[in-house]
Amino acid sequence: MRKIFLSLLLTGAFATAAQAQREFANIELPMNRAEDLVTVADEDGNVVIYFYQNGRLNIALLSPTGEQLAQHEIPYRFSQEPQILGTRVTDDEFIFYSRYTNGRREYVRPFAVNRHTGAFRSMQDEQLEIARNAEFLGGFGNDEHFYMLYTDRDNNLHLYRDNDENVARLEHRVFKPEMPRTRDRYAREEDLIYVSDDIEHNVFTGHHRSKIYLRDGKIYMIFDGFDLRGGERNKATTEILALDWETGETEYRTLPPLEQRNDPTFNSFLYKDKLFRVNMEKDKFKLTAYDFETLEPIKEYTYTGDEEIAIKSTPVQQRGAKAIFSPDKTVIEKTSKVMKNLADGVPAITVDSFNDSTLQLTIGSYEAPAERSGMDDRTRMVRTPDRYVRTSRGLMMVPGRWTPAYNIPSYYLNSPYYSRYFYDPYGQGGSYASGPGTSTYFRSVLDADNLTKVEDAKAEVLQDKIETFEEELKREPEYKTVYRYGDKLHYGYYDRKARTFRIMEFAHGQEAPEPQGQE
Repeated sequence: MRKIFLSLLLTGAFATAAQAQREFANIELPMNRAEDLVTVADEDGNVVIYFYQNGRLNIALLSPTGEQLAQHEIPYRFSQEPQILGTRVTDDEFIFYSRYTNGRREYVRPFAVNRHTGAFRSMQDEQLEIARNAEFLGGFGNDEHFYMLYTDRDNNLHLYRDNDENVARLEHRVFKPEMPRTRDRYAREEDLIYVSDDIEHNVFTGHHRSKIYLRDGKIYMIFDGFDLRGGERNKATTEILALDWETGETEYRTLPPLEQRNDPTFNSFLYKDKLFRVNMEKDKFKLTAYDFETLEPIKEYTYTGDEEIAIKSTPVQQRGAKAIFSPDKTVIEKTSKVMKNLADGVPAITVDSFNDSTLQLTIGSYEAPAERSGMDDRTRMVRTPDRYVRTSRGLMMVPGRWTPAYNIPSYYLNSPYYSRYFYDPYGQGGSYASGPGTSTYFRSVLDADNLTKVEDAKAEVLQDKIETFEEELKREPEYKTVYRYGDKLHYGYYDRKARTFRIMEFAHGQEAPEPQGQE
């Protein structure tokens, strides 16, 4: 099975002047699984909050000032949970798209929420004509259209898009790209992510090497550092594939190749008319900005050895404990260690802007957590069952204890009967991650026109404000979401104790908000 990760946080833009910090909204939500929550904002500043629970759709609508306008709990289609693939914002409604399969038949199931009243509207399912050998890659969209993407054994791309007259009806196009195949089959498709305008800007989202962008009615797929058949040994490149829906044609372009032996050493990110590519090795750092239309380099920064990376606007931070007693967050101060630590993991870069004069770059690497099979790990800890012993004073309970699995005979742990008496959280089958992964990164604030570094006194990074706020929460929220709200960032988190979803607003020129709840 291919692992497809598509990010689908879609919001509009609502430009307002920066105000003093405030809590945008505080709404009671009786959620059991907070990770199912979806938030979408429109250009007027209305925000819809959606989650599915106990066979019902739960929907709330907030005004541009954070006031709750409507809240509904709606029974849904024989308690069949909709798997939300993407959203759209039309003139009158928020549209949610989900996919439903029944054997070999596949359907798209949209439903809508009115942007002003919060009224719910269900739409007719539409069956998609899917080729027998086609496999689903994912769904994505913006305010203009929603797409579903498939691929077949001949590497053709099947694209479905809603038409201009009916948001619930999808049209079909087949694209036959002329591009070299990778040495590992389907390597490009295994790490695919959709980059919306409101994707969270960190190295986790930026480290994916296959990205989808929507620009000017075209779909751009950009792939970084894949081994190509017939390509030069120990060299890789950035590939750009453009799909034109109107003409059905494709265009394939590449950037100059770079040295790459085994692990990925570079990655890229498309922002408006510029394509940024970062190349990181243990003794070299190179950032290049290209004109996306001509692919000509327009700005380049290169540092080698123990040279200070002068474009840093923040210190190099590392998050995610790499050892049991290591702190979750550390700052790498020694220049000699900066490049070595940045090179540990897959290179990552994201670019964002909150005004017309600066760009905020997040540059670093992400090292995924190690996975291992719990059933094969005999050093895993299991808890023995509680026992009752008869004494002169009656029955006394001897509580179970935690012990390595190798102390328990395999007959008991593998027995369908006896195994139910042991608490074995790491041996329930399948693999599990040993941690959250390690993010190593810094941020750089550049002038949007000439791409020179902005002085530190003027540099202000909203994502850093959010991370500082999150660190001050008394308990890490089990669900959080970050989305764009015009020239601001909204950070939403679920306070389980108060059963409340809180949305905090972050903007330039304001003080950091104080954490609430989570005690």
